[in-house]
Amino acid sequence: MPPAVVHLHIGSPKTGTTYLQNSLWHNRDAIAASGILLPGRSRAHSAKAVSEMLQWRGDGASPSAWRRLCHEIAAWDGPSVVVSHEHLNKTTAVQWEAIADTLGPARLEIVLTARDLARSVPAQWQSSVRQRYSWTLDEYADAVAAPDARTATTGPARHFWRRQDTPEILHRFVERTSLDQVRLVTVPPSGGDPDELWRRFCRATDIDMAATEPGEVSHESLGAASAEVMRRLNASDPAQAMTVAAYKKGVNHALSRNSLAARRGAEPGLTLPDRLHDWAQAEASQLVEAVAATGVTVVGDLDDLRPRPSSKPFVSPDAIPDAELLEAAIAGLGAMAQQHADLRSRLDEALRVASAPDVPVAPPVATPAPDRPRRLFGRGS
Repeated sequence: MPPAVVHLHIGSPKTGTTYLQNSLWHNRDAIAASGILLPGRSRAHSAKAVSEMLQWRGDGASPSAWRRLCHEIAAWDGPSVVVSHEHLNKTTAVQWEAIADTLGPARLEIVLTARDLARSVPAQWQSSVRQRYSWTLDEYADAVAAPDARTATTGPARHFWRRQDTPEILHRFVERTSLDQVRLVTVPPSGGDPDELWRRFCRATDIDMAATEPGEVSHESLGAASAEVMRRLNASDPAQAMTVAAYKKGVNHALSRNSLAARRGAEPGLTLPDRLHDWAQAEASQLVEAVAATGVTVVGDLDDLRPRPSSKPFVSPDAIPDAELLEAAIAGLGAMAQQHADLRSRLDEALRVASAPDVPVAPPVATPAPDRPRRLFGRGS
C-alpha cells in the first residue's frame, strides 16, 4: 500500500537547505526505521530526479529518473516519505500537475523554509555568482529593493524574488493543495542553537528528532574576496565560452566550492549594504503581516524573519583591494592545481592497471604415470 503522506520540502534556496539535506541523509536509516522513506540511492540521485522534473516542459512522458523515484515511493509500506529540493518552489503549473499525479494518491504536505532578508539577499547574490552572473552585490541588492522589484521579469530582482517571495510562494501552494497542507519553517537568527532549524524541520515533517543526529553545517559559502574573484571571472571570455556543464564542474565546484570556500574565515563576510537596512526592516514587517494573513501553520517564530543587527561590517566586494583579490585568486589556483594533480594520479594509476599485461596462468602439470613394469617372461610362459 502506498504511503499516506509525502512531505515535499520546496526550498527556498539559501535557507539552510543544504544543512537540512545533510541531516536527512545522515539519518536515513534511523528515519526509515520509524517508517519514513528518503527515496533515491543517494542525495545526488534524488536531486537529479527532481532537477530533471524541473526541466521538463510537459512534452511527452515525465523524466525517467523522476518516474523511478515515484515507483520507489509507491512501493514503500511505511506511513510517509520526505523529498527535499530547494527549487521545487519554482514548479510551473504543468510540472506541479504531473508531480501531484505521479505521487497520488498520497496526501502532499508542503514545507517551505524562509530566512530574513538581511541574510538572504547577499546569500542569493552569491548563488547568482555561482550561476555565472556578473552583477555586483550593490547592483543586486539595489535592484531587489527597488519599488517595482517583485514585478520585474528579468535581471537581479527577478532572480531574487522568484526564489524568495515567501508570501507569494505560500499563496501559490495553498491554491495547489489546501491551507492545512502547507507549513512554513522559519530559520532561527544567527548565533543561536545550531540544531534548532533541524528541530523545527523534524516537527514539520513528523520525524522523531530524538532518534537522529543533526548533520554537519555546510561550509561551501564564500567570503567577499573569493566571491568577487568569481564574479570577475564570470565576465571573462573563457568563462562565457564554457558550456553549462563545464562551468558547473570546473568553476562552480572545482574552484568555488572545493577551493575558494575554504578561505571564508580569512575574508570579510557578505552582508546587506548598510543603506538598505531600513528597507529590510520595513519589508520584513510587511512580510510577517502577509504570512500571518495566509493562515498557514508556522513552525518557529515569524519574528525570525525580522533582520537582526549584523556583527560584520559591510564590505563591498567590488571595492576590495586588488592585492586581496590576487591573494584569493592565487589560493584558488593552487587548490585547483592540487585537485588536478590528485585526479591525474588516480587516472594514471587506473590506466596502469588497465594496461598491465595479463599474467599468464601456467597450465597444471600433469603427474606422469608410473612406468609399467617390463615383462620378464613372454606371454603364456
